[in-house]
Amino acid sequence: MGSSKVRNVAVEWSLFPDGQVEGLGPHGKVMAEEITEFEMRLFEWIRQSDFEEVPWSTKKAAKSFKVKENEIYDSLAALTRKLPNRIQISYADGNLHIAAE
Repeated sequence: MGSSKVRNVAVEWSLFPDGQVEGLGPHGKVMAEEITEFEMRLFEWIRQSDFEEVPWSTKKAAKSFKVKENEIYDSLAALTRKLPNRIQISYADGNLHIAAE
């Protein structure tokens, strides 16, 4: 058997009340991810929303947050890099599909 290290996702990606996200980096050291306040708000909004019942709309998201659509796209891209195990984005049939946990 290969020697694979068991990962504890709860420890690696815990979300603290002040919005700071910490994860285990290389060699098990804890390191803070640089998530902006806007990215954290957007992540929480996505996490609490049901985009199966209500389709995702970048235009509506931009209007809700009072920002331009490009800022939504940039933040979504940043979130997939910074929280890869907590947000999933796919494109199918001409639509974005987004889920966060």
